[in-house]
Amino acid sequence: MRVAIFSDVHGNLTALEAVLNDIATQQVDQVLFAGDLCLIGPRPAECLQWVKAARIASVYGNTDDWILRRQKPPERLQALCDWTLAQLSEVERVWLTAVPFSHRLSPTANLADDLLVVHANPHDVNQLVFPPESEQQARYGQVRQTDGALAELLAGAVGTTAVIAYGHLHVPSIRQVNGVTLVNISSVNMAGDGDPRAKYGLLEWDGQQWHAQHRRVAWDAEAEIDAYRQAQPPGWENFVILLKQHDCIPQQV
Repeated sequence: MRVAIFSDVHGNLTALEAVLNDIATQQVDQVLFAGDLCLIGPRPAECLQWVKAARIASVYGNTDDWILRRQKPPERLQALCDWTLAQLSEVERVWLTAVPFSHRLSPTANLADDLLVVHANPHDVNQLVFPPESEQQARYGQVRQTDGALAELLAGAVGTTAVIAYGHLHVPSIRQVNGVTLVNISSVNMAGDGDPRAKYGLLEWDGQQWHAQHRRVAWDAEAEIDAYRQAQPPGWENFVILLKQHDCIPQQV
């Protein structure tokens, strides 16, 4: 079993198309999406339409909650949330509302072999899971996140899951905690590791265990800048500046 998992598209159709085209060359059995589909980029509906039409099994993220009003968005993104929701048809809103919190793949009858896909962690769509000794912790004002500190977020996963795949932090990593492999598959959009390429994860079951790797895919930033200029969502000028500078580190999206 070979699975491709991508996350955090954030309305960037150019990067999404590049990732899906790369996935098509990887001979995978299934494609999964780990949340944050629409908010930030200039073409949220088009991104949703691609994922929906391809029948890609998906989970929701925190920004999906924001635009659907299941969580209150940050004040700085309120207008953009309103604009993004207005771009979606009623059918598209219904589809996004129905997306589940998690998705589980079972290569065997043993739960301990399962792959669990969530947006941020098995508990909620907000709390970050950091790589060990990560510089990102200092950027987000966090202290070192020990294995013990992750115990609550992993409650119920130990013994019932081999791998948890997630995004949210936009930084690729692989970490072992209490016998569970944590794979941050990173993000299609708004890279958080200084490398502006889109990223996704490939996970393969060899009959006994899962193996994980990251793929990095170049995409045309100028094409996305042109889309921003045409659509002009609230705050679009700031996002264009970030794209031009290749400074795509997200601010808690």
